Amino acid sequence: MNRPEKADPNTGLMIENYSISLSIDSGRHTYRGTEEIRFRSSSERLVLDSVDLSITDADLDGRAVKPIDARESQTVVFNCTPGKDSVLKINFNGAIPRLLTGFYLAKYGNADVFTTQFESNGARRAFPCVDHPFYKATFDLSLDIDKDLDAISNMPAKSVTESGGRKVVVFHRTPRMSTYLLYMGVGKFDSRSVRHGSTEIILAAPHGGLTSSDFPVEIAGKVLDLYGEYFGIPYMLPKLHLISVPEFGAGAMENWGAITFREIYLSIDDSTGSSNYKSIAEVIAHELAHQWFGDLVTMEWWNDLWLNESFATFMSYKIIDVIKPEWDATGDLINLRTEGALKNDALKNSHPIDATVRDPEEIAQIFDEISYGKGASILRMIEGYAGTDNFRNGIRKYLKDHEYGNARGSDLWGSIEKASGMPVSRIMEAWIRRKGYPVILATRDGNSVKLRQEQFLLDGSSTNETWPIPLTIVRESGTESVLMEDREMTIPSAGFIKLNSDFSGFYRTIYDSGLLASISASRNRLSGHDLWGLANDLYAALQSGRIPYDDYMKGIMSIWDTADPLVLQEINSQMNSIFLLKPHSKSVREAALKFASMHLERLGEKRPGEEINISIARAALSMTMSLVDDRFAAGMAEKFSRYFSIDPDIRQVVAISHARTTGDFESLKETLAKCVTDEDRTKIIGAMGWLGRPEALGKALDLIRNGQVKKQDTGRFYISAASCPDSRDFLLTNFDFMVRQLKEVFVGSRVPSRTIEATVPLIGIGREAEMRRLLQGYTSPDLQTGVKKSLEGLSVNIRMAKAIS
Repeated sequence: MNRPEKADPNTGLMIENYSISLSIDSGRHTYRGTEEIRFRSSSERLVLDSVDLSITDADLDGRAVKPIDARESQTVVFNCTPGKDSVLKINFNGAIPRLLTGFYLAKYGNADVFTTQFESNGARRAFPCVDHPFYKATFDLSLDIDKDLDAISNMPAKSVTESGGRKVVVFHRTPRMSTYLLYMGVGKFDSRSVRHGSTEIILAAPHGGLTSSDFPVEIAGKVLDLYGEYFGIPYMLPKLHLISVPEFGAGAMENWGAITFREIYLSIDDSTGSSNYKSIAEVIAHELAHQWFGDLVTMEWWNDLWLNESFATFMSYKIIDVIKPEWDATGDLINLRTEGALKNDALKNSHPIDATVRDPEEIAQIFDEISYGKGASILRMIEGYAGTDNFRNGIRKYLKDHEYGNARGSDLWGSIEKASGMPVSRIMEAWIRRKGYPVILATRDGNSVKLRQEQFLLDGSSTNETWPIPLTIVRESGTESVLMEDREMTIPSAGFIKLNSDFSGFYRTIYDSGLLASISASRNRLSGHDLWGLANDLYAALQSGRIPYDDYMKGIMSIWDTADPLVLQEINSQMNSIFLLKPHSKSVREAALKFASMHLERLGEKRPGEEINISIARAALSMTMSLVDDRFAAGMAEKFSRYFSIDPDIRQVVAISHARTTGDFESLKETLAKCVTDEDRTKIIGAMGWLGRPEALGKALDLIRNGQVKKQDTGRFYISAASCPDSRDFLLTNFDFMVRQLKEVFVGSRVPSRTIEATVPLIGIGREAEMRRLLQGYTSPDLQTGVKKSLEGLSVNIRMAKAIS
């Protein structure tokens, strides 16, 4: 085995097996644990991670031993004999808290569900272990629980023994895997299953929470087949659980064979909107990709987290494109993932894809748009460069070479390079080792087009950095590819249409006025992905101050008559964002109104069986229309009394319109109490952020204080309040409460930092000095990324707002 990069107190350690038995007191929310760790160490110490656990006694190879408790480093240390196969037995006690990490308590109505979230460092909160992805082991798990409860883990139950009012569930041994992939779930569950080849796929939810739709199981079965074929390795375990968790900090978690999800991703009924159908399929495909990329083959240390997340992101959209081609999942990848990564990586406080991670406190901060979106976009770019077959063959070799073990990013590039015969490693190293990305400035010069690259930054500055860019050039005769390695290059202008075919490259392009006019005139030859890229690059040029607002509007209006739903969503998002920066600008309001009304009139009312992306685009246009047209908003608000019978796609628009036009908190609270699904709950909670009046907003905040809003959903209120111009003063006044509340709930998570990052750039407009003074008080390391990036975002917004007429 290779050593992990991180300085490691357990160098030379091999763990063979954890045998863990927990006896759970469901009334007191506590448990007693016994574990045996079989290991061999080349050093004289075994260092185990342990947080909030009480070790009562231990013996090593039949000899009583006392651990050295190093609380500051969250470890316990045992002396051992080097080079010997040993067994450490530990008895310990633990509590099951109302956190969203470790082994924790989630409430479903009045019922208790005990569940786990161990990524990245939560296993140490459940049992003493070497909580490090490099140290894989097999796991034997036994759970002693109340007789009327159910238990779920990674593997099927091997035996169930009942005695009195208790029962002991013993599970089959897992494959070798990292500690963060172990799952334990205890509670009253409803479930149903289907046999899919040699795999049993089981849909599970807390009692009363299982809906009748088999859509998640159907998607999972198709995805398993396609992944098995693509990777050349069939799914490895005898069963696959898809588990709905009522309170869950993450969206989903890839525990091997026992994937957990927020309820919104598994509970499907008449209230499920079009966007959520797509999200459900993508999230399931994402977590299933991890069964190979992350579970079967795991990164050595968290600096390569992006390898897991970016690959799962890339593959999920790729595979949904095969299953549901009419959904344009690649368009969703660009719109939801690439766009977010481009925005964040244009900040000076971004980080490289391959980020330095020294300790557990830093891990959560890299679960971000760079690890997911930029990584996935780079993989898409490299697939186009190396060729789809070569790329897949390299992936297959990588997985086969490292199955049940650990690997580094360089192992993957080497495999793809061998399969393709192209300099993949050199290109990838240039993209993942440093932050940022290039913009290509394209100008026509006689019979040539001159290209010059420089770093793109949202503050308008630049650097002398250059990247090896796999360029794609769209010409009248087709698309050609070339590797741009120097700062400047020249290409023939004959038949030139544009750069970056289908927005497959992770870079921006800014054209001179003549080229932009030529591209606009040729827009009917371009794909929706090309037009999306053109629109997105125009907006980025405006944000960075590279072009004035009038030039932006001229460019965007030259293509905004498109009927492509993806492009409509992008331009609509821009109109919406500009309005929220300048809500009192007559010209901004008129531009947004003209765009939204034009397309809503063309689309008309929703028709049975229409394309899903048209339904999503109509809802987005309606949201913008409700913000800029009070009469339209009033019409939407009138539908609120029929909330549960109207089209799910417009419920968010209706709820927000109702909040804005009436300011009526009580009616929103009553509707929230009637909500059955998380999807409807989050829509109502989001609408509360638009109430505007401090008194009404205060009542909404009281729901959070009193625990009447799920912990996982509280951020929805804060982000909505930041979006609403009339709610921003209130959120600034209650900013400290927001941060403290999120830190208490999302322990070891990036959520508090991410919420700061999302809210400050809006609530700080017109309040910059006060905002900066307030943020100076947040000095803890887990918030620093969000604080720094939020202040950058605020500066960008302030400058942009001044530039808009």
